[in-house]
Amino acid sequence: MHILLIYTHPNPKSFNHATMQAFKKGAKKAGHVVDLIDLYKDEFNPLLMDTSPRAELADDVLGYQERIKKADCLAFIHPTFWYRPPAMLAGFIDRVFTSHFAYRYVKTIIPGFKRPIGLLPVKKAVVIESYGGPSWYYRFIFQLIPWRRFKAVLKFCGIKKIIHHPQYYVPFGSDAMRKEYLERVERLAERL
Repeated sequence: MHILLIYTHPNPKSFNHATMQAFKKGAKKAGHVVDLIDLYKDEFNPLLMDTSPRAELADDVLGYQERIKKADCLAFIHPTFWYRPPAMLAGFIDRVFTSHFAYRYVKTIIPGFKRPIGLLPVKKAVVIESYGGPSWYYRFIFQLIPWRRFKAVLKFCGIKKIIHHPQYYVPFGSDAMRKEYLERVERLAERL
């Protein structure tokens, strides 16, 4: 399987970086090919400057789209900041998941109403996100809003199977807990 891994964290010594390494290790053990996009290392510009339908796409965006076309699976590894993915990742979605590449609208029998059709060739995604708080806080107080938003974007673009792998209480938990998280990520990548 060809996995396109989109990693978003500014600190190469972070737990997210260790998570990315564990994912790559597990995927390679299983014989998968991993293509890594490190948005901070790439110095990706997340700013969407032109939303007109005829706007020309930048070379970096076209390059990322070509890499997505080759993938069987998209994997996202990122922290959750302020109950959402980092702005860098949101900008990647804004700039790369464009109309007529990731989705398009088609007419319906209802006059003036169009419905979206997902176009991404990838049918599977894995989302591994870290949180600062405990699971009950995100599940019951915030009802997994960050995850539900991200899942909606992926489904809108045609990805049918989405695996969610949250890591809760990362900065405050024990070393044993973080080690277990990394082992689970490695096993997850092996089973894809």
